[in-house]
Amino acid sequence: MKKTLGISIVLFMMMIFPGISLSASSGPYVGGQFGMTFLLDSDKYGDSVIKMELDFDPGFNLGLTGGYNWKMFRMEGEVQYQKNNIDSFKVCYGSTCASDVSSSGDVTIFTFLANVYLDFVNKTAFTPYITAGIGLATVEVNDFEVAGWQMGDSDDTVFAYQIGTGIAYAINEKFTIDLKYRYHDITELDFDGVEIDFANHDVYVGLRYYF
Repeated sequence: MKKTLGISIVLFMMMIFPGISLSASSGPYVGGQFGMTFLLDSDKYGDSVIKMELDFDPGFNLGLTGGYNWKMFRMEGEVQYQKNNIDSFKVCYGSTCASDVSSSGDVTIFTFLANVYLDFVNKTAFTPYITAGIGLATVEVNDFEVAGWQMGDSDDTVFAYQIGTGIAYAINEKFTIDLKYRYHDITELDFDGVEIDFANHDVYVGLRYYF
């Protein structure tokens, strides 16, 4: 529902404003974005045989960006915050897995990225693009509880990267709306000797302002 509402708002704004070619917008810019994040099921390895799986509810993300546009190429820095609630927990021994156990707690991720964009500028107000970025992510697991047992809190900071695609709509020479998808991956985390992987699919609606 939230994702549908966000897309509807973008389409409505596109109908209201006539738009211009994005090639008219270049130079420094700042931006903000919000959307939904779908954190993929994560595998935790206690040792080479025992594996624990975490399932998550869809969450939200917020981001701030600042960069420079050379019409076809963009470079920017980004700070992102996302949060997902933990839904269930499952333990596997070899190929045999126990039933899902109700769990609670949440995962918050602060990501700091350096991104590059390739804009496919054309004569319309719509500009498709592709993006990639690298940086660092600080991941915190908070108030993790399984079947009434308090598992505690954990955190780690590791390498992260993103790849994605999207489409921009230039309202005028100052403002541009973005609709973006990306895959965000965080390399192997170590929580007190327990290894875990995190990755998520993100959908954003954003607004850029050019100086």
